[in-house]
Amino acid sequence: MKKACIGVYLAGALASTTAAAQSSVTLYGIVDVAMQYTNHNLAAGGKSSGSIFSLVSGGAQTSRWGLRLREDLGNGYAAVAVLENGFDATKGTANNSGRLFGRSSYVGISSPYGQLTMGRQTTGVYDFGLTFDAVGPALYSAVSFDPAFVGRADNSAKYTGNFDVLGGKLMVEQLYSFGYDSVTGAGPVAGAFRVGKQVSFFSTYNYGIGTLGLLFDQQNGNTVALQDVKTQRYGVAASLDLNSLHLYAAYRFYAQKQPGQNLYSSLYWVAARYQVSPFLNISSDLFYQEDRNTGQGNPLMLSVLGSYLLSKRTDVYVQLGTTFNKAHTNLGLTGFGTVTTGAIQTGAMVGLRTHF
Repeated sequence: MKKACIGVYLAGALASTTAAAQSSVTLYGIVDVAMQYTNHNLAAGGKSSGSIFSLVSGGAQTSRWGLRLREDLGNGYAAVAVLENGFDATKGTANNSGRLFGRSSYVGISSPYGQLTMGRQTTGVYDFGLTFDAVGPALYSAVSFDPAFVGRADNSAKYTGNFDVLGGKLMVEQLYSFGYDSVTGAGPVAGAFRVGKQVSFFSTYNYGIGTLGLLFDQQNGNTVALQDVKTQRYGVAASLDLNSLHLYAAYRFYAQKQPGQNLYSSLYWVAARYQVSPFLNISSDLFYQEDRNTGQGNPLMLSVLGSYLLSKRTDVYVQLGTTFNKAHTNLGLTGFGTVTTGAIQTGAMVGLRTHF
């Protein structure tokens, strides 16, 4: 009897050891804090409050911590999961409307035919910006014009596949959400399936030094009353990889289709990223918005981000940005409506970022 128990115990221990060898759990994160200066900031009542010195979290990348899980299922299949929390390192509070895992919270299956995941995940707009915005997702980037460039969707299923096509690499990403915001919005509603529905498609094709990208994203209104309002984003972009120098050009078309009058605007940008040395990188963006009737006008923004590695995990960075407004526009480095109308806002920050 004792020998049988010992045999069962050894078999169980061996099985546990084998399972552990085929599985991995990774704890990772970023802590990023910077000292920032901006001028022409808008105060309560719509008056200029002048210049502000402050500490900001996530100047270059959002502060975060997360868990990444992967279990080998054999024959090229694996179970995957990610839980990722975003937080404000200057206050210790959670981002993303207080969600515990607001940046990512999903589980799925990876296979030779692609990966299918379910949960809260990044949208095609986010991935489009991450691929073709040289400064993004830093604060002075495409996010200043459109918060969707850091967008995520609750209740979503997402497929990502990579294929060899005509000698190049084709990436296809498709997302469908049953309710992209169940915290501040209504989320899925019985009998009103259009509430909060989101469809997102993003694809890239890489051949040699060139990469092309295409984007389509559509969201329905996030309440029962607004479920028939459709917000659409179309994008096309290209990049060139010249070893130490990367060049980018992109276009995003915005359309909000609603009763009464549809709203339209276009956003153009060119960008570059240059690796000066193994320790020093410099990136720059130049944006221009052409507005048809959204009321935001046609502002221009220039941003520069320089990063110097102190070690493999830690760097110090400097970020500079300027928004050029006309008499009726009010784009600030952190978005529309944050500066005095017609003002030219200048911002600068020096930050420290460490990875673990």
